[in-house]
Amino acid sequence: MNQTKKKYYRQDDFLKKVGEKVRAVRLERGLTQTDLAFKCNDKDYSQINRLELGKVNFSVSYLFLIASALDVTPADLLPEDADLDSDQ
Repeated sequence: MNQTKKKYYRQDDFLKKVGEKVRAVRLERGLTQTDLAFKCNDKDYSQINRLELGKVNFSVSYLFLIASALDVTPADLLPEDADLDSDQ
């Protein structure tokens, strides 16, 4: 049986830029990672930490949750130079 491994899509540069935006907005709001995690109904800050470092390939739903907790739109958390039409 020939099994081909699916390619896992991940755009590291984009994830890092989103993480930087999340961190900047969080700090503007005077929140710690733990505070933000609590506002997202999470008990542990580690997911926020990994997101801010660009180490987690998060879902769109999670981006909406973070945006809501920070009282911004999801678009506010996207990098300004994001090439959303890119096939990279």
